Amino acid sequence: MTVHELRPFRSALSRPATLTRRGLLGGTFGVAAALCAPAVFAQPRVLRVTQLLDTSPDQQELSRDYSTGIRLAFAEAKQRGLNAPQLATVETDGTAESLRNAIKSIKADATQAALVGAVGERLAIASVELAHEARLDIAHVAPWLADSRYDRDEQVVPLFASREEQLGHAIRSLATTGVVELGLVYAGALIERTLQAQVGAIAGRLNLRTRSYVAPNPNDLAGFGAALGADAPPFLLFLGGSIELAQFTQGLSRQKRQRYVICLSDVDTTTLMQLGPGTGVPLIFTQVVPNAQASPAPVVREYRASLKDLYDEAPSPVSLAGYLAGRYVTRALAGVDAAGGRAAVLAEVRRRRPVDLDGYRLDFAAGVRGSSFVSQTLLGANGRLIG
Repeated sequence: MTVHELRPFRSALSRPATLTRRGLLGGTFGVAAALCAPAVFAQPRVLRVTQLLDTSPDQQELSRDYSTGIRLAFAEAKQRGLNAPQLATVETDGTAESLRNAIKSIKADATQAALVGAVGERLAIASVELAHEARLDIAHVAPWLADSRYDRDEQVVPLFASREEQLGHAIRSLATTGVVELGLVYAGALIERTLQAQVGAIAGRLNLRTRSYVAPNPNDLAGFGAALGADAPPFLLFLGGSIELAQFTQGLSRQKRQRYVICLSDVDTTTLMQLGPGTGVPLIFTQVVPNAQASPAPVVREYRASLKDLYDEAPSPVSLAGYLAGRYVTRALAGVDAAGGRAAVLAEVRRRRPVDLDGYRLDFAAGVRGSSFVSQTLLGANGRLIG
């Protein structure tokens, strides 16, 4: 477990060099942390919030993308002189022991008033469970959480469309093709144990027959894809990350059979394209935010401008989601008295106040998630993104 306090933000004009996230892949989040909030001694009554990150090999890209967006939003808030919370990060290595130690440390430090933007999903789910187990009454705001099991938990504030909403959107779009059966492809036994019950229930509600396929070796997804049985359904829902998907489709492409692979928002299209998906395998992505590269929404234009100013990398759906999450957190907690600590934050987030983020609205209309927005992108057999 590694903790990083975020240092005072300096404008792009005063920085000696442009910071690149890709250049940090071999290091820690500590350097990137220098872009954000002021130190505690400069503002003693500032609200302190903490982001949990899973830096294990299969989660670090997702974690870095989401964290980049959140830090970007916090940096903007400080530039604008808003009364934003102070953000710190706690890195975990993907093990239960590492996360348990992190939760124990956070519980012992009463100045940490909320958890914000926990990522990836396995960590987000486990952090809620361990916090309850440890009797840590703390708000989990804007975790990367498509799973619906904690949607009614008053301490959890999910912002983006659930897995059911994403899957329903993808399946409805295939309805005209007469799809009645779906292959569920799990990138490993751990993902299957985590998601199988919920995904199976969703498919049942959509009147879909399913067949499950679990990769026996998470380190050989290419071999798993190449060996997938000829009787596998033509439409496959892949449940795993960007690296695993790239490897799986590379193996699948060796079969020369036409199959469509559906992926949810855990897959970052930018990372996937850099890794190189299998040729000739059409991919259907669901995204829970507007098009990060082309949307004309004011908040997305602001995201692109700030990303260009502060980081040397292309816009992506995951970092845009992190940016929207950070904008929500800085807005929602701006009026919370730091002296009230965790109880004050919990009281505020339970209100689920609607927020308009310059054209992107989080309204919590059903009292659960901030948004049910889902869009769809197709990566055709010719390698082009459509939609």
